[in-house]
Amino acid sequence: MQEKRIVAGYCRVSTLEQKKKGYGIDIQMREIGNYAEAAGLNIDQFYVDEARSGVTENRKALRKLLRESKTRTIRAVIVALLDRLSRDLRLTENLLFELDRLGVKVLIADMPYYDGRNRKDVLIRQIRGAIAEENRKEIIERLKKGREERIRKGRMAGGTVPYGYQRKGKEIIKNTGEAGIVRVIFYLRERWGSQQIADHLNGLGHRRRNGSHWTQRQVSAILSREKLYRFEIIQYGNVEGKNKDYVIL
Repeated sequence: MQEKRIVAGYCRVSTLEQKKKGYGIDIQMREIGNYAEAAGLNIDQFYVDEARSGVTENRKALRKLLRESKTRTIRAVIVALLDRLSRDLRLTENLLFELDRLGVKVLIADMPYYDGRNRKDVLIRQIRGAIAEENRKEIIERLKKGREERIRKGRMAGGTVPYGYQRKGKEIIKNTGEAGIVRVIFYLRERWGSQQIADHLNGLGHRRRNGSHWTQRQVSAILSREKLYRFEIIQYGNVEGKNKDYVIL
């Protein structure tokens, strides 16, 4: 006897959205639940991707949803907003096509009367998908300009702080312990390769910031930042700035 096909909810939030504390997973789940209740449906399972970009299919929960759709486990999937599937129009359309091919109905909470068989509804969906893609591009452009301006003013661009530094409130300062490791790596570079340096650090019990062992790749990454460590030059793309407080060597 064939198992009952379930109704699923799919939620996604990007790293940027997490930082802005905007349209979080809890809000999406609530809106999907409200939609399901109004439609007389029960959500059997949620598929959740946190800190995942909407322009890639390489999302763990999304891959699982598609995999289980192929086994005819899922009969419908509900999203709170169309752009939770993707902020890339081509990818959104591909996902919708694939789910339809697998017999999975896609329901959109903020488009309660959407019908994928209605040409006008499909047109509206595609327009909204194009707007979501354009909004994403505008966000990226604003972020890029903001980071470039920080670099020109002699500040780090943002994101993960390079090895050798740490955050202190809104400032980025040198991390004494990590700065010492940076100096050792550059000193040993005169006689050893990256793998030998990594083996030496591991042998002394030194670990990376996340507690894992040093690797050739990580040592090479440190050495690639010589302009920052020695010459106070910070970069983002083709934009450069200087800050003497960042000199370690």
